Amino acid sequence: MMMGPFVGRGMKRTEDPRLLAGRGRYVADITRPRQLEMAVLRSPHPHARLLAIDTAAAARCAGVHAVITYRDVAAEVGTLPAIDVLPDAKPVFHTVLADGVVRYVGEPIAVVVADDRYVAEDALELIAVSYEPLPVVTDIVAASAGDAPLLYPAVGTNVVQTFAQATGDVDAAMASAFRIYRETYTIHRYAAVPMETRGVVADCDPATGELTLWTSTQFPHKVRDAVAGVLGLPAERLRVVAPDVGGGFGVKECVYPEEVLAPLLAARLGRPIRWIEDRAEHLVAAAHGREQRHELVAAVDADGVITALDATCATNIGAAFATVGNAPGFYVSAMLRGPYRIPNYRSAIRSVVTNKTPLNVYRGAGHPQAVLCMERLLDTIARDLDIDRVELRLRNMLTAAEMPSDRGVTLGVQRTPVIYDSGDYPRSLRDAAALLDYAGFRARQTAARAEGRYLGIGLSFYVEGTAFGPFEYAQLRAEPSGRVTLTTGSSPHGQGTATTHAQLVADELAIAVDAVDVVHGDTKRVKEGIGTWGSRSGAIGGTAARLAAVQLKESARAIAAARLSVDPGALAWTAGRIHLRTDPSRGFSLGELAGAPLVVELRFDVPGIAYSYAAHIAIVEVDIGTGRVFVRHYGVAHDCGRVINPAIVEAQVVGGVVQGIGATLLEELPYDAGGEPLARSMMDYLLPSAADIPIFSLSHTETPTPHNPYGIKGAGEGGTTGAPAALVNALEDALAPFGVRLNDDGPFTPSRVLELLGRR
Repeated sequence: MMMGPFVGRGMKRTEDPRLLAGRGRYVADITRPRQLEMAVLRSPHPHARLLAIDTAAAARCAGVHAVITYRDVAAEVGTLPAIDVLPDAKPVFHTVLADGVVRYVGEPIAVVVADDRYVAEDALELIAVSYEPLPVVTDIVAASAGDAPLLYPAVGTNVVQTFAQATGDVDAAMASAFRIYRETYTIHRYAAVPMETRGVVADCDPATGELTLWTSTQFPHKVRDAVAGVLGLPAERLRVVAPDVGGGFGVKECVYPEEVLAPLLAARLGRPIRWIEDRAEHLVAAAHGREQRHELVAAVDADGVITALDATCATNIGAAFATVGNAPGFYVSAMLRGPYRIPNYRSAIRSVVTNKTPLNVYRGAGHPQAVLCMERLLDTIARDLDIDRVELRLRNMLTAAEMPSDRGVTLGVQRTPVIYDSGDYPRSLRDAAALLDYAGFRARQTAARAEGRYLGIGLSFYVEGTAFGPFEYAQLRAEPSGRVTLTTGSSPHGQGTATTHAQLVADELAIAVDAVDVVHGDTKRVKEGIGTWGSRSGAIGGTAARLAAVQLKESARAIAAARLSVDPGALAWTAGRIHLRTDPSRGFSLGELAGAPLVVELRFDVPGIAYSYAAHIAIVEVDIGTGRVFVRHYGVAHDCGRVINPAIVEAQVVGGVVQGIGATLLEELPYDAGGEPLARSMMDYLLPSAADIPIFSLSHTETPTPHNPYGIKGAGEGGTTGAPAALVNALEDALAPFGVRLNDDGPFTPSRVLELLGRR
């Protein structure tokens, strides 16, 4: 496939000069004339009945314009939507403010609108709320029991959604197995913690009644449709703008109460309303990620080949359905086997409500959980049967000759068949092993142990569904200046989308990358769009952009042919200019044709999921005196199809691995037995710093997907997806002399490691 001079080059991001110079425009930078500030009163109880709410004193405060509880808005708003909900799921949806009962610490109860945030916060303290504490349950197993305290008594259970699927004959394979393995793995709860917290600004045009909502979101069109639906408005009456967004990672792939309350109050008060989340709110009120429990039963033959796998997965979705809070369970069910054949497979998943903050997807969705379970299981089998870990994986791994591979299962509520499209998994595994000299590691490990140093090496391999549909939108317009404007439904939050999309367009039109202006994140300027999640922007948004450029060239060819009175076949395209093949002096630039006008728009409908993959390998060192774990060297052999910008892909991989390091060694959102969250500030919630970053070795292969004409797969989540499993496997390898076995993903803080060593 012919690609141009820009695609495939590691170019610097065109967004960065503006952002690094402080010229970014985030929600907190937006101010409107006569703007008011909103603050939210949140529940201090994990579960309680609201007996009374007295807002009179708060309403009397100077500078306060409104104090709102659920009874003040109940007639005007519906419940918040959730996408990944099956038709037979139990109805446990969010209300914008607590309706008689609070079910987690941080649930919004009331809002105050005042002249500034200081006045609003002071007024919150004057709201008197009477609570009747109710029984609390936070554990998945306890909440699933028949005698558990119920969050929604009318529903009659805390298990609010179930799903099962199977392929092959699991029972027969189990009956003839050489060995059966039964393992339980738990995945802890942690947070996305983007640099920019959530925020909204809402304004109402008194002349037209049009509402504008600026919000830090990953999918502005979805927010528009959802908020308009909750408020009972026609979608065209609500404009949603996602300006610069300082990180999302799934936490901003949600529709939140504040996104409904701010426009509602702006319309009611006739003044703009702003709310900016502080970090303490983020840790208890923004959606959490990951928490699951997995019970696996595997049948293995004498050569270590897994012949059957039976999996039961429970997801702790917190107090209610979030926008895509059930997605992690669906991903685990569909992707647990990863690159391994395992012909007989059965899975059952359930979503369980508890008295914790609602859960949503977090970078990688359920893929990191699935990979952790599968790769831990493989290490257990390899140790038990005394088979080299790479060799065991190769024995079970699909090969390039087996592609495409129908996995016999489906993904998501749409029940999309899982069919691996392309790839050479064994090659990537061998490449990763070579990156960190896996073959020579044991000698180095033995020498280090003789010096009292404990090194470990760990592997993981993932296959990840990317480039999800159903479509993405692009419009491309030639400007009289000679520049072109791309309007895309992709809505980035740090991925470098403006750069990669411009590279694709510039290559097709044979113009400079900096001659392409990219517009996104505004439902008034962008006709439609799906947004940015699931590693889809480059593959789907980028493909739409390039196909628009193809159509723009054809439109330009037709206009030029008419003006020159020639057949379109007589024209050639060179450096953004169309001209006669026989006489290059006779032709037109894009700018000269722009007055036609020269504009095209299209939707690229996605024919199937593209599956990226990578092998991860990590070397860690454990200081057994302090319990500190150091990640010394990290390798990734990655395949995301055709690479648009290697520098951006590598940054995505490295950034994702760093998030995985934080998740495995530092980050946690623990709750005590009474449902109290114990990480309430950045003093309690630890993130990796530059000192925690290892040496990286990366390699890429390009196995194009057939699902778009440019062979592009997604790259945004792979680093995070593979890292926890590789790190946990490496840590167990380092601690092998002490008999330590690991059945969770951490966090392996120094105190936790010392505790594990104390149990030897």
